[in-house]
Amino acid sequence: MRILFLLIFIGVKTMLMGQSTNRFKFETEQIISLFQKQEFQKISNRVAPMYSAFYSAITLEKDWAELIGTYGAYKSHRIVNLNANAAGYYSASAEINFAYLPFVLSLSFDSSWQVMSIGFSQSHKMYVAPNYVNVELFNENNFKLKNDLYELNASLCIPIKEGKSPLVIIIGESGPTDKDGTYDINLPYKDLAWGLSSKGFATFRMDKRAVAHGIQMMYQRNNYESFTCREDYLDDLYKALDTLVQIPEIDTKAIYIIGHGQGGMLIPLICKEKPYIKGGVFLGVNHKRVQEMMIDQYHYLTKVTPAKKAEFDLQIRRAQFSMSKKLNPLTEHKYMPFEVQATYWIWLNKYEHVKMAKKIKKPLYILQGQRDYQVSNENFEAWKKSLKNKKNVQFKSYTNLNHLFEEGAGESTYSEYFTKKNIPEFVINDIYEWLIRCQSQANQ
Repeated sequence: MRILFLLIFIGVKTMLMGQSTNRFKFETEQIISLFQKQEFQKISNRVAPMYSAFYSAITLEKDWAELIGTYGAYKSHRIVNLNANAAGYYSASAEINFAYLPFVLSLSFDSSWQVMSIGFSQSHKMYVAPNYVNVELFNENNFKLKNDLYELNASLCIPIKEGKSPLVIIIGESGPTDKDGTYDINLPYKDLAWGLSSKGFATFRMDKRAVAHGIQMMYQRNNYESFTCREDYLDDLYKALDTLVQIPEIDTKAIYIIGHGQGGMLIPLICKEKPYIKGGVFLGVNHKRVQEMMIDQYHYLTKVTPAKKAEFDLQIRRAQFSMSKKLNPLTEHKYMPFEVQATYWIWLNKYEHVKMAKKIKKPLYILQGQRDYQVSNENFEAWKKSLKNKKNVQFKSYTNLNHLFEEGAGESTYSEYFTKKNIPEFVINDIYEWLIRCQSQANQ
């Protein structure tokens, strides 16, 4: 029943966006134009009666005067978000470039296209879709994915076009990673999803269990219940796939995976267990064992921030012990990395992802940022060596990119992940062109 409801929900939203995108854009452009012309009474007249007290002509004039008085004259704008819900309500955002600082204008409309809310926010303090995203070309469906006791936030972007769309699944890295790969206002997985959906690919991404169910997982840990990559992510991913393949707008003969970090490490297993997956993209994926990679990270971080050497040395000792053959499911958590139960590390110790990758005949694309300290270039070179004779595998590295595939210079550190950036367009283009080649080869 939940699957049927989701299919109907997505169908209704896609229909609403497909039918109203032009009107949606028109209404948003009209409000911006009225601000430019300083015709504040006309804006106020378009506000729904129950909200009119909040958006009088006097209030709107005061807000606009403060903006242009402080940040300079209006220069240009672009629409950065359009969204409709199944109840017929609409929200839109446009980045407005003033002379000295950009702001985001957020609007919402009711089903009669009356304005429900108007707000301005500083662009540099929030996520803004990069220039390569065209939000008029796809619809993002946000919903809850339910698997047993767990409800996870998920997003499915479907291009607004006739016919079916190929699908890209975005798999997050280790830890309590959400569907956007959030680091403050940086949302790299959202960049990937929106960038590829602007080019005609449906995209799916979802939270890991730990994002919303940390307390429940802590209870399970304290009771030494089994926790592996299956409970961490794979069980929920497979539940999602079972739903996605039933959506009429999805081309089930063209489903691909993008895996970041440990998410990419799982691609060989997913390809084996879900044979309809047609190929995978590795973004900063370890060739070494996870614990060996962790040890490399802590050695690097000790050089960058020597004041934390004692803390890093403790994690190194835990990582080394977690590779021991003496490990058993009841090994105390305090000896494990991040105090994650031993079953997790036992599972990883037995998982031979490189050996499995060698057996894959489907297309693989291995990408690496040369400034990635979390998954070093040593891993990338090892992938090239291990898979050098496989014609189905391509490789590419980027000089200035870090683990999030965002640009920078000098030694990479964790703190740079919180400086506002987007994944560069050339990365999106490279992945898109690879996907197109895969489709072309599959159709031959």
